[in-house]
Amino acid sequence: MSNLAKRCIFAFTAMPIVAILLWYGDYARLAFVLGLNAIASYEWAKMVSAVYKGKAKLISVLSPVCTVTLTLPWLWDGHKIYMLHTLTVVMLLYITLAFACINVKELFPWLMLQIAGPLYIGLWGGMCFELFDWGQGWEECSKFLVVMTTLWACDSAAYFAGRFLGKHKFSPQISPKKTWEGAIGGTLFSIFWFWIWTRSGFGYTVFDMSLGTTIVFAFIISVAGQLGDLLISALKRWSGIKDAGEIFPGHGGVLDRADSFYLAAPIATILLSYYST
Repeated sequence: MSNLAKRCIFAFTAMPIVAILLWYGDYARLAFVLGLNAIASYEWAKMVSAVYKGKAKLISVLSPVCTVTLTLPWLWDGHKIYMLHTLTVVMLLYITLAFACINVKELFPWLMLQIAGPLYIGLWGGMCFELFDWGQGWEECSKFLVVMTTLWACDSAAYFAGRFLGKHKFSPQISPKKTWEGAIGGTLFSIFWFWIWTRSGFGYTVFDMSLGTTIVFAFIISVAGQLGDLLISALKRWSGIKDAGEIFPGHGGVLDRADSFYLAAPIATILLSYYST
């Protein structure tokens, strides 16, 4: 079976499961996001550890725990003070581990690269909880779904546009298969997709935006998503690892599938917070 066939079969199997988890209610969404974040941070730590072999094996446990801990404060009112306290503890843990286990010549790059995982995936990526409303149903997760499916649409359209039209390499040192034609095709389709679902998603308007605002929002989300994709691709190339993980058949790991989401979803959250004020 070809890799494309595996990807398609898994996608059509996984999408209903994801939809049910998001629809079911607050605790299902919490478990879904926290689970993905924990796995993603483990994959991040594994890639950094591939370069610094045999250094601080405890990091494979510490990274997911710290990521989940940094994600949770987004659920609470007055989360800024909880984040400050949590971040302080996480920083102290990482610094202590670095001093205890890492050679001084490798201490600072190891520390910066390892702690970047929980900060990027947990503290930054956890902002996506702001896209949920409390309660059961599609309306309560509709903003999250619009952002998530817009990034999926961008990724899929970029793949096919690049495959059939791609001639000019986008970033050959990081991702040789990516092309400008693919990036443009993905961006245009994501604008179209965002416009459809913000005007008539689930039988009601998810975001009440003008056409101009819709185009700007979708453009920024699409570009941010593609940059997030490149960021994880650069990390994989630097570490010499082809796929961040193997949890999804034909798709790799969480960071292989959600690479665009971790950068773009928080940016979308920030944009929407300004738009709603």
